[in-house]
Amino acid sequence: MSPLSWQRLTIVALVVLVLAWLFSASLGSSGTTPPHVPWTAVVFNLVAAACALWFGWQVRRFLIGKKPDLSALRAARTVVFGQACAYAGAVLTGAYGGYALGLLDDWSHGPRREVIISALIAAGAALLLVIAGLVAEHWCKHSDEDDDRGEATPA
Repeated sequence: MSPLSWQRLTIVALVVLVLAWLFSASLGSSGTTPPHVPWTAVVFNLVAAACALWFGWQVRRFLIGKKPDLSALRAARTVVFGQACAYAGAVLTGAYGGYALGLLDDWSHGPRREVIISALIAAGAALLLVIAGLVAEHWCKHSDEDDDRGEATPA
């Protein structure tokens, strides 16, 4: 499994941002009232980020020898979960950011401003999910002494 790169996550987020921006700009120009981003989206992203960090911390403790009873399968699942959180967070950051960007022309309109603010808060929570996924993946890497290149490999 190849480690995540911030470049790949940035490209994903930017592509989704452009698509969401086009969608929300057309929604705003048609006179339709754009829906609020629900507060549960923020809560879900923060809970998923906390889970990724918790699972990654457990694997980190295993790698430094403080938790000898952790299975290798759980460590592998944690790496995959961290990567999935990072990708999902990148998609959601782009989606919420593009949604807010498309409605930014209507900042002076009070109800639309509330929608923009809720989208920006959700984008921030999704960005925290990206960071948590990257940190969890990083914690699951260990340096292998048998590797001639000296690179870290996922657990």
